[in-house]
Amino acid sequence: MSKAVLFITATILLAVVIAATFGSHHHHHQLPRHPKDSPFDFTSNASQLLRSNGFTFIATLLHISPDLFLSTPQSTIFAIPDSAMSNLSIPPYMTVQLVTYHISPSKLTIHDLFQKPVNTCISTMFQQQKISITKNDEKHRVLEINKVLITHPDMFVQGPVSIHGVGGPFASFKFHQEITELPICNTNQSELSHSTVGGKVNGIKKKAEWGMVVRFLSSAGFTPFALALYSVIDGILKDHPDLNSTTIFVPPIMEMVELPSSLRHKFMRSHIVPKKHSYKHLASLPEGTSLTTLCPGKKIEITETVVNLSDELLVINRVEVTSPDLLLSKSFVVHGIARPFAMEEASSISK
Repeated sequence: MSKAVLFITATILLAVVIAATFGSHHHHHQLPRHPKDSPFDFTSNASQLLRSNGFTFIATLLHISPDLFLSTPQSTIFAIPDSAMSNLSIPPYMTVQLVTYHISPSKLTIHDLFQKPVNTCISTMFQQQKISITKNDEKHRVLEINKVLITHPDMFVQGPVSIHGVGGPFASFKFHQEITELPICNTNQSELSHSTVGGKVNGIKKKAEWGMVVRFLSSAGFTPFALALYSVIDGILKDHPDLNSTTIFVPPIMEMVELPSSLRHKFMRSHIVPKKHSYKHLASLPEGTSLTTLCPGKKIEITETVVNLSDELLVINRVEVTSPDLLLSKSFVVHGIARPFAMEEASSISK
């Protein structure tokens, strides 16, 4: 099988994972489009232009998973060339991070970009991170973002969407790390107190720790669960800024596919307990002990424990813990479970 075929196959597999995890219940959304064009025509035309200019990876992803790119009323897509994508060796969830870091929730033509001074920051769809204009030479028609040249300006401009081709990715990767070397946008330092700066640093550290868990789950074969967990991290950190230790119960991969998007955040939080509980500790607790989860008003209960020389069994909400202590770290414990906790089972339990 040729390298090109392998490359396209990998793109399609990634798109299927994205669609199954995030888009399987979004069929009612309409894509932004010009009044004269159908959604199919819109994505088809954009994909054809991308493909003919050497952006087959992004073209295929746009065609198969348009919601990843067109989830806002307006969008600017900075397309990464195939030559750069084929040299990256990163798991699917990090590819999603990379792609969303190259999408801005506003329409920016090359003319709009040239009107912005150097160091102007532009919002992206990746965790509220920003990209920065690092070179602006309108006279010579040269514009760089994050020190990467826009090679194909206004490759596709239609309705609420602009697509520009760029020379490479706006971010780099390090082994076992998140996207790195993001620009620091200009901020009025007089408005920042020391406590604010400290809180921001602490928040970044916590997000990195959660990212480690996402990477572990992805590498361990739990990619859909890892992607779903990644999608709720910001909300968890916002609602629980003092959360320092966590236990996560992870169900089998296939159980995630049918999860309605409207219940995803509740489902995920109902599988997360705001304290570290090793398998040995959980098994030592008496039956009937309830554990508070991150889902407001939701608790889970230890329904059966058997610990002796010949057998060990731990059942929570009538679901067996099948892979105890999958991950043990300073802040996290991850346990594999036989199936998800049913939402009606992970319900309110009186204190």
